[in-house]
Amino acid sequence: MDSHYFESFNVLHDAIEKFDISSSPQDEEALIEQLACFEILTFSFSKVVPNFQRLTINKNLPDNNNSTVNLINFLKNPPVDSVTKHGRANLKGQTMLYGTFLLPTALAENNPDIGDLITISYWKLKNENSPLTVYPVFDYFKTKNFQLKQAFTTLIKDYPEVFKDILIIDSCLVASCFSKYIEKGKEINYTLSAHYANRILHEMHNGEINAIIYPSVKDTTRVDNIAIKPNVFNDMYKLAEVRESLVVSKENGMILLHEQKRTKNFEDNLIIWK
Repeated sequence: MDSHYFESFNVLHDAIEKFDISSSPQDEEALIEQLACFEILTFSFSKVVPNFQRLTINKNLPDNNNSTVNLINFLKNPPVDSVTKHGRANLKGQTMLYGTFLLPTALAENNPDIGDLITISYWKLKNENSPLTVYPVFDYFKTKNFQLKQAFTTLIKDYPEVFKDILIIDSCLVASCFSKYIEKGKEINYTLSAHYANRILHEMHNGEINAIIYPSVKDTTRVDNIAIKPNVFNDMYKLAEVRESLVVSKENGMILLHEQKRTKNFEDNLIIWK
């Protein structure tokens, strides 16, 4: 790869890290217009994601005063009309199903308070071995996922060198946007990753990409999260188990829980607690 090309990308990466539009939200529309002018090359893999989990903070749900959740719909993605801010992989007014693969990651991402009731829902494929078409967010030069890097290298091996470089740099560009830390209350700074997520999931490859897998920003181990199109989630996944827990302490970055109850019994949209 041309060293000048790589150095230019490093400058862009630093600019993304420092980017903060929260003090001038009126500039967001102009920013989106500029982003739309940048063409990117993307790729995807067919990947079986057999299961994942979600963490719901009960008090954040409508008409819930830190009480037990009894309806399955409350454990899924929020309705469109309630999405008033950008998320890591969704624009305002665009709902997305987010999941994690480890409970500590879910706790780090949601950061519940002491005394909160939380509901952990476990989801699995309706039909085993049904693959998703996935866009993996990763920095080619920094990733520790060597299996993914090898798969990516194999995928692009027959491309002309210039296209290889573009794919590598474009993947790093998207990774920089997804790895940006966003302060609470400054969700407008999700504009960068949300914009690219929208293009990847809805505008490119005829909308055939089902999900984005990306490293957690708030979990220092950088374990993956997943963002799935809600219609794909509803078609492919079913609820396997639900557990309710109380947050009893938070010390040195550790969140301790006391499990209240669990169930694998469901009827239509109802959670049947034991």
